[in-house]
Amino acid sequence: MKAGLGGILLLLISCHAPSGLDAARGGNTDPASQDSTHSSWYAFRRGDLDTLRKRRWALVLHRPTRTLIDSFLNLGIRVEAVYAPEHGLWGEVPAGGMVGDTMYRGVPVYSLYGRRRAPAAADLRKVDAILFALRDVGVRYYTYLSTLSLVLRAAAEAQKPVWVLDFPNPHAHYAYGPLLDSSLFSFVGMYATPLVLGLTIGEYARLLVGEGWIPFCSVHVVPWQGWHRKEGMERWALEARAFWQEAPSPALRCAEAIHLYPVLGWYDASPSVSVGRGTDSAFTVIGWDPTWVSSLLPFRDTVLYGYRLQVVRFVPRQGARKGQACVGWHITPPEEVVPDSLFRLGYALLKAAYEAISEISPEGFCDAEFFDKLAGTPLIRWSVERGLSVEALYQDYRAPESWERLRERYRLYH
Repeated sequence: MKAGLGGILLLLISCHAPSGLDAARGGNTDPASQDSTHSSWYAFRRGDLDTLRKRRWALVLHRPTRTLIDSFLNLGIRVEAVYAPEHGLWGEVPAGGMVGDTMYRGVPVYSLYGRRRAPAAADLRKVDAILFALRDVGVRYYTYLSTLSLVLRAAAEAQKPVWVLDFPNPHAHYAYGPLLDSSLFSFVGMYATPLVLGLTIGEYARLLVGEGWIPFCSVHVVPWQGWHRKEGMERWALEARAFWQEAPSPALRCAEAIHLYPVLGWYDASPSVSVGRGTDSAFTVIGWDPTWVSSLLPFRDTVLYGYRLQVVRFVPRQGARKGQACVGWHITPPEEVVPDSLFRLGYALLKAAYEAISEISPEGFCDAEFFDKLAGTPLIRWSVERGLSVEALYQDYRAPESWERLRERYRLYH
């Protein structure tokens, strides 16, 4: 066996061997699942180990990819700095919580969700290359897309190459939502994209550079080997359990939560609607004050657009209605993400929540400005306020054809 191949195998083992904590949690140790989970990393490692050792690296990592620090260091590859996004390197910081700087094995870990949102170009000039490995969920307001664009901007200024490890997500096979209004650009949406981009994070990196949305940067995307959009979501249920074994953020703890995130995430703008933050059911439940009843969608078990809704009572430990009893539904999605059904469900829930809350809650239904930033436009909120039907909402806010043509140019998978 050649020394280079031996190094690859050693690195692959160190990358996905479960830690004591993972084993205690019953982590999946099936070799096939682990190979699939880390295939983009494996592809990246097929290069010359000696060349990797000659470079000084900055790594952008979070909880699911944090073991890459150990993989680099154990093979003698120099890591000068690690950067951690929202939720921190260990994934323990809740949404919106400031992440602090720390150290790991003598390597400084700098927060990108505190006093800085991007690495300083001066700091990046001290390294030779950057590895970006954050697992995205395909939704615009999930902040890792903004972190990617800011890291690429800093790398462009420092004139350093970036390698982006790509990963599939369950929403990469379609695009949905109006393009983000330029007046609403923020850290939960920095560019005019739909709510669901229909791109993996690696494809989005290609688009950012290719369309000139950021200054030119040398970006190398390492695809996830063997994944195809045409396979649909039939394999997602199995792949997700291995791939998302480590939650990308504290509230997205299962494949079902990631499935529902595009139509439940906008409730972060509502002080009156809880999606179960701080509980084991986060983003698989929705509820509000038990005394607020909606005639549009009364509390009872039902099936809506293929989704099973079961009445549930819960007390969120974080976010809206923290510590207060809520009644609502636990939502069980079908195996596949079908945007026609998902967003019709989302609009039905949004209309029911608005009807139940808008004239009763002293806090009102939502922070209008923040809701508009999450939705991408004030028109969705206005349409709900004016009582448009679910079908009208779904048809009016589909992704424009111009976006479909644009994303086609940057796809890596069919």
